[in-house]
Amino acid sequence: MPHLTEEAINFDAEIDRTLVQTLKFDGDLLESIFGKKDLWPSWVADMDFKSSRHIQDALTRRVEHGIYGYESSSEALPRAVSTWYEKRHGWRLNPDHILFSPRTLASIAALIRLFSEEGEGVIVQPPVFYDFKMVIGANGRRLVKNPLRLEDAIYQMDFDHLDSVAADPKNRLLILCNPHNPIGRVWPKQDLSKLSEICAANNVFVIADEIHGDITYQRNYTPLASISNESSKNCATCISPIKSFNLAGVANSMIVIDDEAKRSLCKNWFSRLEINKNNIFATTAMLAAYSNGESWLDQVIEYLDENIGTLRKFLQQRIPSVKLIEPEGTYLLWLDFRELGLDAKQLQTFLVQQAGIAGNPGHWFGREGAGFARINIACPRRLIVEALEKLEQAVNRLAGGE
Repeated sequence: MPHLTEEAINFDAEIDRTLVQTLKFDGDLLESIFGKKDLWPSWVADMDFKSSRHIQDALTRRVEHGIYGYESSSEALPRAVSTWYEKRHGWRLNPDHILFSPRTLASIAALIRLFSEEGEGVIVQPPVFYDFKMVIGANGRRLVKNPLRLEDAIYQMDFDHLDSVAADPKNRLLILCNPHNPIGRVWPKQDLSKLSEICAANNVFVIADEIHGDITYQRNYTPLASISNESSKNCATCISPIKSFNLAGVANSMIVIDDEAKRSLCKNWFSRLEINKNNIFATTAMLAAYSNGESWLDQVIEYLDENIGTLRKFLQQRIPSVKLIEPEGTYLLWLDFRELGLDAKQLQTFLVQQAGIAGNPGHWFGREGAGFARINIACPRRLIVEALEKLEQAVNRLAGGE
């Protein structure tokens, strides 16, 4: 079956997401978290763009069938996933090594429980996605930090420190975020190789969260499991189309595990808990995305790259005290506000009360993120410019002592 292309899309079109129940735009939720409703909602990692027309059409056809009963499993989706990753990322994953899971965090929680014991350590690399801390603690494991180092405006892994914490036999797992949320780093192959070597040498199993892998700019994403046979046997890779195709509310997560014993353990555990059943709409959306979504995704990446360019130029020319940490991937941008001289709480208040921005304060991602904030630029460009103009006014007032 030939792959379908997508007509040129107008990503500048503004769609009223308040017409449906939407987490990002929920006024009551905004008020409970940020203290105000009238804010630019930039705190949830989904896009304000309609999904590919081919995904919409596939879902419409499935809805119009009218019968939504049990659906048998199909080899079509695993094959489509495997073909996608080989074509886009050079990873020849075995379709038989894919396990399906309701959500990525559910996948990570399952892997934590299966491959570590209560009280043992799980290594993370902050500043990093805050739900990692939550899921580690909720499952009775210890959070072990291997903080990233910011050198010349680029985040680097601290391998000497990683070697030290990995050597502790009580630290059994590491969660890798690649591309990294929130800093937007797409880890180069040599860094992934070094991390893999350290973890394998110390019997630390790697959970690779790679759900942002399809959206990259200067550097291509390299799946950890594609590095070497050793790395593929010592990791479980979490992938999903939810970020690439804006399907967070409908699509499932997948875990790719090459090690047969570990994969069987995980598969049996999912079966015992009855969380391995497919959903007809998730399957339909995912198959359409991986079969016919490439043209749409390429257009999205181009538009996002232009959004980044607009923001970069605005900051450089009009708000030089706020620095952009150059993103290599994701549609989440990491901004450095440290020159404003505000502590973590003051910065959060400033962004909400003065700039009208509901972004993610950097300290949510660990104390290593204090002085920074994450924003989402997967939205029409006009909204970004409007938010930047308000931020400029707020910074000018702050500098003037108002």
